[in-house]
Amino acid sequence: MAKINPSVFKAYDIRGIYPSEINEEAAYLISKSLVKFLNAKSIVAARDMRPSSAPLYEAVLKGLKEMGVKIFGVGLSSTPMHTFVMNFENADAGIMITASHNPPKYNGLKLERKLGTSIGEGSGMEEIKEMVLSGKLDGENGAVGNPEIIRKDYLKEYVKFLYGKFSSEDFSDLQVAVDAGNGMTGFILPHILKKLKIKYYPLYFELDGPFPNHEANPAKSENLKDLSALVIEKKFSLGVAFDGDGDRVAFVDGRGQPISIDFILAMLSKEFLKEKPGIKVVHSVSSSRIIKETVEENGGQAVICRVGHAFFRRKVREEKAYFGCEISGHCFFEDFFYADSAIFTMLHVLRLISRTGKKIEDLIRPFKKYFHSGEINLEMKDKLAAINLLESAYGSGFQSRIDGLTVEYPDWWFNIRPSNTEPLLRLTIEANTQELLQKKKKEILEKIVK
Repeated sequence: MAKINPSVFKAYDIRGIYPSEINEEAAYLISKSLVKFLNAKSIVAARDMRPSSAPLYEAVLKGLKEMGVKIFGVGLSSTPMHTFVMNFENADAGIMITASHNPPKYNGLKLERKLGTSIGEGSGMEEIKEMVLSGKLDGENGAVGNPEIIRKDYLKEYVKFLYGKFSSEDFSDLQVAVDAGNGMTGFILPHILKKLKIKYYPLYFELDGPFPNHEANPAKSENLKDLSALVIEKKFSLGVAFDGDGDRVAFVDGRGQPISIDFILAMLSKEFLKEKPGIKVVHSVSSSRIIKETVEENGGQAVICRVGHAFFRRKVREEKAYFGCEISGHCFFEDFFYADSAIFTMLHVLRLISRTGKKIEDLIRPFKKYFHSGEINLEMKDKLAAINLLESAYGSGFQSRIDGLTVEYPDWWFNIRPSNTEPLLRLTIEANTQELLQKKKKEILEKIVK
C-alpha cells in the first residue's frame, strides 16, 4: 500500500499541503494511474509557478516516461493554456500541477481526459484514487523504450489562438487595470494584450508562487483592494483580477466595487443570444434568478448545474451549451473547447464595453433586480442533519436536491450545500427586497446555528 493521504482526492481535483499531504511520490503514482485508467498513449503535462510545482512536475514526467507514453511537456502554463495544448495536440490525457487559488503551502494536480474534460467525482476520480492507494501500477502501457518529451513554443501557439478569436479593432479606446495576483496570467497577458492593442496597467504580473501581495483568490473581496484602489486612482472604468492558475476571473467597476459574476453571466448571455438565438447557458444552484429570467426572455435555454469546476465542465459539454459561469468565477465557452478561461472571459467583457461605449456599471444595472446574500460559510458538526432540518421546516416551498437543498418561494429562495473542498456548509439566500433577505437569513440561521 502506498503511503498517500487519501484526503487529497477531492471532488474536482487532487489537492493538499506540500509535502505532508501531496508530494513527489503521490505525483509520480497519480501520473501512472491516470495513464493506466485511460489507457492513454499521449499526455500533456504542465505546471504553475509555485516553488513546489517544479519538483512535482519532474515526478510526473518520471511516472509518464515509465509508462511509455508520448509526453507533451508544456512547462509553465495556466490551466486554460494546458487545456488548449491538449486540444491542439489531440492528446488522450493531461496533468496540470497547480493548487489554483489556495495559499502557498498547498499544491495539487488537475487531471483531464481527451478533449479537456475534467476528471472528478463520478468521472474517474474514485477509480484513480483506488488505483493509487492499492499500488497496482506495475508495467508499462504498451509502449517501449524511453520516450522523449516533446517541447514546443506553446505560449506562442496559445496567444495565436486567442488572437484569432478576437481582433484589435474590437478594443478601441480602452484602458483597464489588471491584477494577475503573481499567478500564471501574468505570464500570458502581456503577449495577448499587446497583439490586441489593449491599454492596461499591470499589477502583480511577476510570477511569484508564495503570493507576497495577496492570496490569488479573486472571489475574496479583500484580495481586490489593491486593484480597486488602482482603478480609483487612475480613473479607469474597469479592473480585472485573476486567480493563481488563470481559470477564474473577477471584475471591479469604475468606483472600485466588486461585480457579481452573475451580472457578468447575465450581461454576456444577453449579448451572445443576439447573435446565436436559442443557445444554452449553464448556471449554478447558487446563481441569481436573474440568470434564468434573462436567458429565457432573450430566447435561450437556462440549464442548472451543481457547484464545482469538474461538474460544470461536464454539464457544459453534455448539454452542448454555448456559455456558462459558476459563482466562483469559472466561465466556460463552447469556442474554448467547452472549458473555462479567465482571459477569454475578460476579452468578451472588454469587447462588449468597447462596442457599446458604455461603462460596466451601466451595462449591468438592468440585472440588479434582486438582493443576494452571496455564500455564507457555516461550520457545522452534522451537516446532513442541518440540511434535513431545513428540508422539513420549509416543506411548503418547491424543493430540489440537485446540489444540497434548494427551496424556492415566489419572493425568495435559498440553497444550502456541503462544501466539496472545506468542512463547511455554504448557504445562499436571495429575495425580492433587502428586508426580506435579512429576515430569512436570520430565520434560517436561528434554526441551524446553535
